[in-house]
Amino acid sequence: MINDKSFLKNFLALSEPLTWGVLLALGICFYLLWVLQKKDFSFSVRMLVALVIGVGFGVAIQAMAGFPEHNELQHIAWLSEVKIWFSFFGKAFVGFIKMLVIPIILFSMIRVILRIDNGINLASLLSRSLFWLLFTTAIAASLGIALAVGFGLGENASVYRGDAVIRDVKTFADVLLGLIPSNPIVAMNTDNIVGVVILTFFVGFGARSVAKTAKFQNACKTFSDLIEAGYQIVMVMTLFVIRFMPYAVVCLMTNTLISNGFGAIKDAMLFVGLIYLAMAIMMVIHLILVAIHGLNPWIYFKKCLDIWLIAFTSRSSVAMLPLTISTLTNRLGVNAGTANFTASLGSTAGLNGCAGYFPAMTAVFVAHLLGVPIDFSFMVMVVVVAVLGSLGITGIPGVATMAASIMLAGIGFGEYFGLLAIVLAIDPILDMARTLSNVSGAMTSAVCADKELGTLDKKIYNA
Repeated sequence: MINDKSFLKNFLALSEPLTWGVLLALGICFYLLWVLQKKDFSFSVRMLVALVIGVGFGVAIQAMAGFPEHNELQHIAWLSEVKIWFSFFGKAFVGFIKMLVIPIILFSMIRVILRIDNGINLASLLSRSLFWLLFTTAIAASLGIALAVGFGLGENASVYRGDAVIRDVKTFADVLLGLIPSNPIVAMNTDNIVGVVILTFFVGFGARSVAKTAKFQNACKTFSDLIEAGYQIVMVMTLFVIRFMPYAVVCLMTNTLISNGFGAIKDAMLFVGLIYLAMAIMMVIHLILVAIHGLNPWIYFKKCLDIWLIAFTSRSSVAMLPLTISTLTNRLGVNAGTANFTASLGSTAGLNGCAGYFPAMTAVFVAHLLGVPIDFSFMVMVVVVAVLGSLGITGIPGVATMAASIMLAGIGFGEYFGLLAIVLAIDPILDMARTLSNVSGAMTSAVCADKELGTLDKKIYNA
């Protein structure tokens, strides 16, 4: 006969009165966040409120337990049960985020390729735009690695240390061969993100080639409509999942604090500092690239400052797109075709912040937590995954978590995404800096590409 106490303790994890009390308090907090959402409080405000609630919850629970050491946590019955439930809600959100990674890459990348305007000089514009978008992202990723390694991001954290190691990569040739999706289904099943991106390129450009044949134009139009519909569906799904991020932040932050104490906060503050330092350095790099192209960087800085400040507060590269294009054409003299193409592409590909230094830092952070050595092959893998993975990241609030998920999956750490709980909890603070870098990178890429194409109006630029 099953003992009722055993059933509640071992199966439901609801055997202690304190467990019920904590979960009731959690329900009240969820209701508060729901009320804020119904009253149309901004996503940023709700995320900050969730962060405060999560910190308060974590501190209160630690205080109720007497601030136990890490090895004493498992001996406190009610605390162990609370951890199970907070971990459940956090992991459920993480699971839904990971569910969307492959669909986002497939539909968004094919869509970008199919939507390229046939009336422009495709070879020149595409090559130059992509080069500068991806080149600046590679610089951002390299910068993220350098800062994270230099400041020891995650080295002193006690969140988790295990025996996990990265995929066995012995030579650069092995790295490149491992990126080829010889079996696309296996690539998706094993989170070979780079392989999926390569597959989408072949599908997208293959569809464009077939569309040039008269008898297949209707079929290709149907295919394009299908991709567009798929993309819109996936974006609706993504936005729906992201709506629950504040609720997940409460659980992730609380679970991190009750599992690791206040030592985790130290790493979170270091993460914030390094993100903003990377943002400042990337701004300087963007100005240098403009100067290399023979343009006055001070003029560029003055004309872009307003748009950067708006981007900083809006936290959405996509929402900034009309203003970005307007500034490029009306104030910087960029050709309208280049401005529209590069800025639009830059809202999906080559996001310097969300897909550059941020996921690179998360990779080093998790590697340090796992005790995995960071060698040259690891750094190359991170930069490659950051650059190729950046091709499918849309610039809307909260989607940088997708970039982090893609990065960890791409380097073989996909199952450890939950270790970023402390990072996700402070996401609004990080997202402001990332968005500024995203917009600045797209604008710099447009200016550089247009200057090389010889279509930039210097009179407007210097006015």
